[in-house]
Amino acid sequence: MAIKNLTNTILSILTVVIIIGISFTVIAYGRGYRMDFSDKSFGTTGLIAATSDPTGAQLFIDGKPKGATNTNLNIAPGWYTVTVVKNGYQPWEKRVRVQGEVLTRVDPILFSGNPSLFALTSSGVTNPILSPDGTKLAYDVPETPESTNGAQLISRAGVWVLDLLDKPLGMNRDARQIVKKEQLDTDEAVLSWSPDSKQVLIKIKTQETYLLESDKLNDVPKFVSDISILSNDWQEMKHAKEKEKLLSLKGEAMNIATSSMTILSFSPDETKILYEASQSMTIPIIINPPLIGTNPTQEIREIKPGNVYIYDVKEDRNYFIGMTKEFGMENNTPTPTSKIENFGANAPVQWLPTSRNLVITGKNKVEVMDYDGTNRKVVYAGPFLDGFVAPWSNAGRIVILTNLNPSAQAIDNLYAVNIR
Repeated sequence: MAIKNLTNTILSILTVVIIIGISFTVIAYGRGYRMDFSDKSFGTTGLIAATSDPTGAQLFIDGKPKGATNTNLNIAPGWYTVTVVKNGYQPWEKRVRVQGEVLTRVDPILFSGNPSLFALTSSGVTNPILSPDGTKLAYDVPETPESTNGAQLISRAGVWVLDLLDKPLGMNRDARQIVKKEQLDTDEAVLSWSPDSKQVLIKIKTQETYLLESDKLNDVPKFVSDISILSNDWQEMKHAKEKEKLLSLKGEAMNIATSSMTILSFSPDETKILYEASQSMTIPIIINPPLIGTNPTQEIREIKPGNVYIYDVKEDRNYFIGMTKEFGMENNTPTPTSKIENFGANAPVQWLPTSRNLVITGKNKVEVMDYDGTNRKVVYAGPFLDGFVAPWSNAGRIVILTNLNPSAQAIDNLYAVNIR
């Protein structure tokens, strides 16, 4: 009887031990612990979650193929070179840090290796200007004899607005005319947008100014008798928007932004700041303890004047993207009344609407770059005028002003370049 009781006790203890062992193994496995048979060790691993846009790209880690994207990989902690490749697209590569028991996201946007162009206008374009919200282009169409309707000459001269939006099928995608030249002499006119992107101010050669609604044809343009009043109203609107963005920064981030940065622009989702350092300093850790699972790219918290950086407000991480002179911004100074430059379509560096990439305008080329300063790629190489580049709202195109056949015509037009 004693032996039987002892046996039952031992079996009960073994059962408990086995259950505890299995539970420990399951928990350890779920937290990323793995057996490394090469050196007979048991330790924690990290998890790489690799996706891509478009999907179906090939994944390499330190040059070794790891299958297709949209997969998860357990990997030992350390620094790795991750490469994503897809036929027809430019390769993406980044040095990332994998930490034990931490999910590392690799989710590149791939850009086309063979961009295509198509014309958006054909009647000639001058003075294009991008709206503050990045969804519209206003421009002037000069008088040209090529505009005909059969044997009858028609005039398209005047100011037009083009929506940089992908509209549902069946809806008009063409630009709309908001004022005709027969109503206002639009030759050599200067255009500017209201801060809310709803109105266009036009100054004609006689220095008279008129206010135009951007969503319709203005049969009777509204004459602005006192431009100073309208300018003050628009400045107040602009300052209110800037204040709202700055107030989204908390505590020390607000102090740093106003004292050590020349803010060039916020990202469209307002979670990142493109800025030039105005003084040397080390950005302190603002979110403490640091967030886990953030961008695994190496950051730089020591900033110096003459350099351009991206500060990720949401993740409290800072990235160097280049020198001021590299982008042609040596003479950039904010206006006394503005804390934010709000770079537009003529800016050498601007955001793609995804808030994940920057567009860099150079001489006869346009580049894109990840916001952390990696993967700088040329997406268009060719002529375009006045450094004008405007991103399409879906981030899959950019708009340039160029003349692809100057021997046939002397006018410039807007072209869309498919970069994805």
